[in-house]
Amino acid sequence: MNIDMESIGNRIKGRRKELHLTQTDIKAVCGISSGSLSEIENGNRTPSVIIFHALAQVLECSMDWLATGEYPDAKGKSFSVSEDNKTDVECELLDAFRQLEYDDQEEIMDILYLKLNRTKRKRK
Repeated sequence: MNIDMESIGNRIKGRRKELHLTQTDIKAVCGISSGSLSEIENGNRTPSVIIFHALAQVLECSMDWLATGEYPDAKGKSFSVSEDNKTDVECELLDAFRQLEYDDQEEIMDILYLKLNRTKRKRK
Protein backbone atom coordinates (compact mmCIF):
# COMPACT_ATOMS: atom_id res chain seq x y z
CA MET A 1 0.00 0.00 0.00
CA ASN A 2 1.49 3.31 -1.09
CA ILE A 3 0.34 6.32 0.91
CA ASP A 4 1.56 9.70 -0.21
CA MET A 5 0.41 13.12 0.95
CA GLU A 6 -0.06 14.49 -2.56
CA SER A 7 -2.61 11.77 -3.39
CA ILE A 8 -4.32 12.24 -0.03
CA GLY A 9 -4.48 15.98 -0.62
CA ASN A 10 -5.96 15.44 -4.08
CA ARG A 11 -8.67 13.17 -2.65
CA ILE A 12 -9.48 15.67 0.11
CA LYS A 13 -9.69 18.56 -2.36
CA GLY A 14 -11.67 16.55 -4.91
CA ARG A 15 -14.16 15.31 -2.34
CA ARG A 16 -14.53 18.80 -0.86
CA LYS A 17 -15.37 20.14 -4.31
CA GLU A 18 -17.80 17.26 -4.99
CA LEU A 19 -19.68 18.30 -1.86
CA HIS A 20 -19.50 21.98 -2.89
CA LEU A 21 -17.64 22.88 0.31
CA THR A 22 -15.14 25.70 0.61
CA GLN A 23 -11.96 25.62 2.63
CA THR A 24 -13.73 27.99 5.03
CA ASP A 25 -16.54 25.41 5.47
CA ILE A 26 -13.97 22.77 6.36
CA LYS A 27 -12.17 25.18 8.69
CA ALA A 28 -15.37 25.83 10.63
CA VAL A 29 -16.03 22.12 11.20
CA CYS A 30 -12.50 20.77 11.70
CA GLY A 31 -11.00 23.70 13.55
CA ILE A 32 -8.03 24.17 11.23
CA SER A 33 -7.05 27.26 9.31
CA SER A 34 -7.69 27.62 5.58
CA GLY A 35 -3.93 27.87 5.15
CA SER A 36 -3.40 24.54 6.92
CA LEU A 37 -6.08 22.90 4.78
CA SER A 38 -4.46 24.32 1.66
CA GLU A 39 -1.12 22.86 2.76
CA ILE A 40 -2.79 19.45 3.34
CA GLU A 41 -4.59 19.58 -0.03
CA ASN A 42 -1.31 20.42 -1.78
CA GLY A 43 0.47 17.50 -0.09
CA ASN A 44 2.82 19.75 1.86
CA ARG A 45 1.49 18.98 5.33
CA THR A 46 0.44 15.83 7.15
CA PRO A 47 -2.69 16.22 9.29
CA SER A 48 -2.85 14.77 12.77
CA VAL A 49 -4.99 11.66 13.13
CA ILE A 50 -7.64 13.77 14.90
CA ILE A 51 -7.81 16.27 12.02
CA PHE A 52 -7.72 13.39 9.50
CA HIS A 53 -10.71 11.80 11.25
CA ALA A 54 -12.56 15.13 11.30
CA LEU A 55 -11.84 15.57 7.58
CA ALA A 56 -13.23 12.11 6.82
CA GLN A 57 -16.39 12.94 8.76
CA VAL A 58 -17.01 16.31 7.15
CA LEU A 59 -16.20 14.86 3.71
CA GLU A 60 -18.57 11.93 4.40
CA CYS A 61 -16.05 9.26 3.46
CA SER A 62 -13.89 6.70 5.19
CA MET A 63 -10.41 7.37 6.48
CA ASP A 64 -9.31 4.33 4.44
CA TRP A 65 -10.45 5.96 1.22
CA LEU A 66 -8.83 9.28 2.11
CA ALA A 67 -5.54 7.55 2.92
CA THR A 68 -5.38 5.01 0.09
CA GLY A 69 -8.10 5.66 -2.47
CA GLU A 70 -9.48 2.20 -1.66
CA TYR A 71 -12.72 1.18 0.00
CA PRO A 72 -12.74 -1.86 2.29
CA ASP A 73 -15.50 -4.26 1.36
CA ALA A 74 -17.62 -6.34 3.69
CA LYS A 75 -15.18 -9.26 3.46
CA GLY A 76 -12.08 -7.30 4.49
CA LYS A 77 -10.68 -7.00 0.96
CA SER A 78 -10.30 -3.63 -0.72
CA PHE A 79 -10.74 -2.30 -4.21
CA SER A 80 -9.14 0.67 -5.94
CA VAL A 81 -10.91 3.45 -7.73
CA SER A 82 -9.19 4.51 -10.91
CA GLU A 83 -10.36 7.99 -11.85
CA ASP A 84 -9.14 7.49 -15.44
CA ASN A 85 -11.03 4.38 -16.41
CA LYS A 86 -14.71 4.70 -15.45
CA THR A 87 -17.84 4.71 -17.56
CA ASP A 88 -20.53 7.36 -17.04
CA VAL A 89 -22.65 4.86 -15.10
CA GLU A 90 -19.68 3.99 -12.87
CA CYS A 91 -19.05 7.69 -12.22
CA GLU A 92 -22.71 8.23 -11.34
CA LEU A 93 -22.71 5.21 -9.01
CA LEU A 94 -19.50 6.31 -7.31
CA ASP A 95 -20.74 9.88 -6.83
CA ALA A 96 -23.98 8.62 -5.28
CA PHE A 97 -22.13 6.07 -3.14
CA ARG A 98 -19.79 8.74 -1.76
CA GLN A 99 -22.78 10.80 -0.62
CA LEU A 100 -23.90 8.02 1.71
CA GLU A 101 -22.90 7.66 5.33
CA TYR A 102 -20.34 4.92 6.00
CA ASP A 103 -22.94 2.50 7.46
CA ASP A 104 -25.09 2.92 4.35
CA GLN A 105 -22.03 2.30 2.16
CA GLU A 106 -21.42 -0.97 4.03
CA GLU A 107 -25.06 -1.97 3.49
CA ILE A 108 -24.78 -1.29 -0.25
CA MET A 109 -21.60 -3.39 -0.37
CA ASP A 110 -23.39 -6.26 1.42
CA ILE A 111 -26.22 -6.09 -1.13
CA LEU A 112 -23.75 -6.01 -3.99
CA TYR A 113 -21.94 -9.11 -2.71
CA LEU A 114 -25.24 -10.95 -2.25
CA LYS A 115 -26.12 -10.17 -5.86
CA LEU A 116 -22.69 -11.24 -7.10
CA ASN A 117 -22.91 -14.54 -5.20
CA ARG A 118 -26.35 -15.26 -6.71
CA THR A 119 -24.99 -14.50 -10.16
CA LYS A 120 -22.05 -16.88 -9.63
CA ARG A 121 -24.40 -19.65 -8.47
CA LYS A 122 -26.62 -19.21 -11.53
CA ARG A 123 -23.61 -19.48 -13.84
CA LYS A 124 -22.58 -22.78 -12.25
